[in-house]
Amino acid sequence: MNKILLVGCGHMGSALLKAWTLTTNNSFVVIDPIQYQKINTNYNSKVKALKSVNELKNVKLFDVVIFAVTPQISENVLKNFSKFKFKKTNVFVSIVAGKKISFFKKFLQKPNQFVRVMPNMPALINQGMSCLVKNKNISKINKDKVESLFLKVGKTIWLKNEQEIDKVTAISGSGPGYIFLLIDAFEKAALHLGLEKKITNQLVHQTFFGSIKLLLTTNENAETLASKIAIKGGTTEAGLNQFKNKKILHKIFKKVIKAAYLRANKLGK
Repeated sequence: MNKILLVGCGHMGSALLKAWTLTTNNSFVVIDPIQYQKINTNYNSKVKALKSVNELKNVKLFDVVIFAVTPQISENVLKNFSKFKFKKTNVFVSIVAGKKISFFKKFLQKPNQFVRVMPNMPALINQGMSCLVKNKNISKINKDKVESLFLKVGKTIWLKNEQEIDKVTAISGSGPGYIFLLIDAFEKAALHLGLEKKITNQLVHQTFFGSIKLLLTTNENAETLASKIAIKGGTTEAGLNQFKNKKILHKIFKKVIKAAYLRANKLGK
């Protein structure tokens, strides 16, 4: 069992906390000035929530410290941790978008073992995609410890360096947002044809879900499957031709992903 300090409990922090309390024997101390009362009400004795960093007493009790705040407030939050001396075997984990390990070193006393993680929102239902990168000082025990935590909320991939994490932020980190927007556009187009909302939702949701399951269970890529469905002179071909015209969808996605990547890169500066 590990004792974990979770700093910040917004959308992602709360998703991780919920999953970990259900699937591990770890104990948690959570710092969140907004959610602390709600957390203390909703969780058992394995979780204790504090309003402020100033309520922390013995930080050397912690095995893992996880920062789950927004990049915009990360500097103000970390300033409060500069006075603490954590034990040497402690591992720091950040899910703060864009902020590099060197950023945290400016505020923490000797953060020798560090892992940056980019999870995504399907972690809410334990179907997340978490990409991790470690510094060179991390022990195998701590590497496995961190990976084990994020395997509880989905799948994991270890990256070679921090440059790659900004790239995956634009793909898997922001990706659910793009997919939900596509679903929304699909639904609105279906409604425009005159279908009822209940029928539309069922058609669109199952179509997305079934298509992904099919992709994952075949040895063929998405491009091949699309071409197989698009029988010459058929309805699918007629629809896909709108996308294929000047490769409009591919061009839009290149712009979307580049914009997200550049933003992630900027947050780290």
